[in-house]
Amino acid sequence: MPEKLSHIVFVLSFICLGLFLMLGFSPLYDIYLDKIGQRPFSILLILTFSVFLLGLYGLKKVENWQSGFHVLFSIVLTLFLSSVLAIIVFFGRLFG
Repeated sequence: MPEKLSHIVFVLSFICLGLFLMLGFSPLYDIYLDKIGQRPFSILLILTFSVFLLGLYGLKKVENWQSGFHVLFSIVLTLFLSSVLAIIVFFGRLFG
């Protein structure tokens, strides 16, 4: 099970990165904002932070080096993405 959790966290971190790139560099942001009314980056920040916490939990259950690498890479990726999204969400309205 811990090995499965490390793979799930690894895939979820790349899904979060893909959603960030898709929302940031395409017109989907405006479409989503018009239809739903909620800023998509704030929802993505919550998702990314939850994947980060899941990665920290998965780090405790690591059994081999491959699972450890997946979890550590996922933690670093989601921490970086969470910090970028937090800057966008909390300070984005100041500049635009």
